[in-house]
Amino acid sequence: MGPRIPFEFNAGAYDNLNMWEQIDNEDQYTPAKKFLLTTPIVLFLISTHYTHYDLAYFLVNFLATLLVVVPKLPAFHRTRFNFFNSQDDVPESR
Repeated sequence: MGPRIPFEFNAGAYDNLNMWEQIDNEDQYTPAKKFLLTTPIVLFLISTHYTHYDLAYFLVNFLATLLVVVPKLPAFHRTRFNFFNSQDDVPESR
């Protein structure tokens, strides 16, 4: 008898996916993903208003919003950027 775990064993099906890609079976534009994508945008708009449209705060908030929203777009689904690991150091997965 194997170890008892409270969730279904998936045989590593999600090992190469990040949390965003695992939500809703990798489907795009589900209600959960729409909510999680619009939340940082709404927070950006609110913070811009309450900082009275100051340019310094706007740039900081805009860059932070871009860093959060852009990786969630469907064009970047399963896209990886390795800044610190070269391809020679990473073993191939089979």
